[in-house]
Amino acid sequence: MVNIKFTSYGIAKHHCIVQCHMIHSKAKTLTPKSYLLTLSIIHAVLTFGVFLFTIIVFMMADKVVLGYTDSESVFIYIVPIVAMIGYFGSNYFFNKQLTGMVKSKSLKEKLMLYLQASIVRFAFLEGAAFFSSVSFMINYNVFYLVISLLLILYLFKLRPTKKKLIGHLSLSLEEEQFFHIENEESE
Repeated sequence: MVNIKFTSYGIAKHHCIVQCHMIHSKAKTLTPKSYLLTLSIIHAVLTFGVFLFTIIVFMMADKVVLGYTDSESVFIYIVPIVAMIGYFGSNYFFNKQLTGMVKSKSLKEKLMLYLQASIVRFAFLEGAAFFSSVSFMINYNVFYLVISLLLILYLFKLRPTKKKLIGHLSLSLEEEQFFHIENEESE
């Protein structure tokens, strides 16, 4: 049974059709565990993708340069700057998004915002790591490869876990209990 208030016939009619279809469909609703699983899969794909790209670039290199030449002077400055922007920018954006969450939002809204903020955080780091790997591919300087690997290690360190998610979201006791119960029931 669906209980719906109609405030405006045109909008409510379409809303009712969509809502009734969603109720009767066999679509699975997202639980805290499914949010965490989704985030973990996205993190793993992004991390593995940039790591695989870096390994392939290294394996394709004909030579490895340890020093600096005049032809790559632009990259000497740009790559570390991009890496720092990726590192600090990802943390700044992530923390800003977390503090922007209103305490009165539901757990589902908090999880969705956390998912979005985490994906952007991972993308910042992945982009900087890709840029460092491409710079290595152009100049064969191991310095750029080291920067790329450090960014990949940091990206790996950010692997989402239930404990990190609960800590970052500052969940209320009730939300935290629901999160734990929901995860235990679905395991």
